Amino acid sequence: MCSRCRATGWVENLLMAIAAEPELVTALVDLSVKVNLEMAKEIAARGVKIVYTGDDFAGNLGPLMSPRHFRKLFYPGLCRVMGGYKELGLQVIKHTDGNLWPIIDMIVDSGIDCLDPIDPQAGMNLAKVKALYGDRIALKGNVDCAQLMTFGTPAEVVEATKEALRQGAPGGGFILSSSNSIHSAVKPENYRALLNTLHEYGRYPLSLS
Repeated sequence: MCSRCRATGWVENLLMAIAAEPELVTALVDLSVKVNLEMAKEIAARGVKIVYTGDDFAGNLGPLMSPRHFRKLFYPGLCRVMGGYKELGLQVIKHTDGNLWPIIDMIVDSGIDCLDPIDPQAGMNLAKVKALYGDRIALKGNVDCAQLMTFGTPAEVVEATKEALRQGAPGGGFILSSSNSIHSAVKPENYRALLNTLHEYGRYPLSLS
C-alpha cells in the first residue's frame, strides 16, 4: 500500500466503514461507478480504445477486506463498471497490487481484459496465473521494481526479464512490464536492461534459450 494512502488514513476509515456502515460503502461504490462510466463515455468519444484502471484491492498478505465483503460490497460495482466499458467498446487493464488469490476469480469474472501487475512481492506467481487464467485474460508484468530494479544489477534484470517472458508470453496475451511502475528509485541502467532484453527476446516465435 502506498505511503500516501497510509498517511491520509482513508483506507483505515474505509475498512472500518465496511464493518460498521456498509450502506455508506455501497453508496460510495455507486458514486464511483457513475463517475467512472461518465468519464468512460467522454474518453470513448475521443477515440480511446484501452482503459488502465486502479486501484489496489490487496496488500502483500492478502485482500484489504474479506472475500465475503469484497463479493457483497465491491464486486457488483466492479462488474457494472466493466460492463459499461465493454458497451462503449473499451478494453480494460485492471491494476491491483498484492496477494489476490482469495479474490482473483471475482476479478477475472468481472470482465477485465488484462490483469496488472501479478505482484511477485505478494506471492503472485506469473506462471500459475497464466496457467489458470491465460485463456481468459491477458497478463501484464512482472519484473520486480521494488528490490531487483532498484538494488539489483543489469545482469540480474536481464535474467528476470527473460523469466517473465518464459512464464507469461507463450500463447500470446502478455505485456511485459515492471511489477508496478518505473519509479524514481529504479536504476536507469536496469530499466535499459529490461527494455533491451524485451527488444531482443520479446518477439514471436520465442527463443529464450
